[in-house]
Order: sequence, then C-alpha cells, then structure tokens
Amino acid sequence: MKVAIAQIAMRWTTAENLAAILQAMERAHGHGAQLCCFAELAITGFHRRIGDEAQPHRVAAALAAVQAQARALRLAVSVGAPTFGSAGERFITQVLIDEQGERVADISKQGLTDPEATFFNRGTARPTGLLQGLRCSAVICREVEDWPQIAPALPPGHVDLIVVPGWLRQDPEKPRTDPPAYVRHVQQLAAATQAHVVHTNWPNALNRPEESVEGGGSTVAGPDGALRLRLPMREAGLGLFELGATQFDWVPE
Repeated sequence: MKVAIAQIAMRWTTAENLAAILQAMERAHGHGAQLCCFAELAITGFHRRIGDEAQPHRVAAALAAVQAQARALRLAVSVGAPTFGSAGERFITQVLIDEQGERVADISKQGLTDPEATFFNRGTARPTGLLQGLRCSAVICREVEDWPQIAPALPPGHVDLIVVPGWLRQDPEKPRTDPPAYVRHVQQLAAATQAHVVHTNWPNALNRPEESVEGGGSTVAGPDGALRLRLPMREAGLGLFELGATQFDWVPE
C-alpha cells in the first residue's frame, strides 16, 4: 500500500482549498499512491472565516468533486470537512471516500476544544470504513491526547489504519520536547490499537501566521508504536511512502 500525506498549505476559501486538494490527488496518483490523506477541515480551511465557508451547499459541491476525482483515479481519500445535521448541527468531520468514490464513513470530532464548541457540535460515534481493503477510522486533532479513553473503541484487530488529521503543536505553556508530546500520543495510540496511525498536519496557520513555525511535521507510527517517519516542518507538499516503511519521498507543493 502506497500512501500520500497531503501536507498542503491552508487557503482562506473552499474554492482555493478544493483546487489544491484536487491537484494533490492528481499528483499522489501520478506517484503511485493508493490512499491520500488530508488535514482537518481541509475542504474549507480551519480559520476565523469558517462561518462563511461552512455552508452546506458549498461543502456538498466540494465533496462531490473530490468523490468524482477519487472514482476517476481509483484513489481512496481521507479528507476533513464540515458536515451538517438535520436540525442545523455542524460537525468537524473526517470523510472517508473509497477508491470507487463512495463515501464509506463520516467520523465526527467528539473532543472539541472550548472555542470549537461555540460553533460546532460534538460527534457521538467513531465508525470505520474500508479503503483499498484496509479498515480505517479517524481520531481528530487533539482527540489523540485522549488515546487511553479512545483506544477501547478501536481494540486490536478492529482497524488497520487510523488517520489523525489536525493542527497539532507543542503546548507553549510547557517545556519544548523532541519529539513533541503529540508525537508520543500518536505512537501510544498506534501501540494500543495495533494499527498504523497516519497524522496529517497543516504546514501553515492563517489566523496567527507566526504560529506556522509549528506547522508540518506530519507523523506516521506503526502498529508496534514505533515512530516510522516525520515529514518536514513548515513545508507544503506530498509525503509518499509504503505503509510500514521508514523512508518517504517528498514532493513540494
């Protein structure tokens, strides 16, 4: 299985992000990838204008375009997008789209931060979907800190691969470590679930551009909890690797 981590730059609008996503999918396919993983809220971007971009009709059209591209390329995709409930609820969701372009699982974030909870609702389930024959699910952004509570819902043998999309950075109130605490959480989640864990980070921040120094560094851990690889910090591009490998090819955006 060849996987692409699309550590692409965040844009302000859905139209700009969609164009970058479709281009990344084309490039991933051109390099032989079978699965392409994008960050949290990749469709809209995750920034202070989210209220303008998180519109049902706009998001639905963008997801339909991603599904059509996935079907044409026979490329499975994990992509972040707002989703919407029948009573007007809004969720931060990782959408799993298989190689036929079918939407096989929506995993909505349960562990919202306080600011996120002012706009989004909490998810209630952690479903799985089949991507290129792999059983997949998602743990979104800072939910990975809660891996001891999450792991029992994804016991060994339940999933083969977990995606962790999100903006993860070191806590500015704590001493800096190498690797950062969130990398250790990714490793601990992998070991507890005995699954491959693929984290996809944004390489840049739009609300506070100075925080882009913490961007990138997307991380992959193996089912034994060992750190397999980390992508470059602060750089936008595609990281391509064989699942289980410790080396990757880097294609700048």
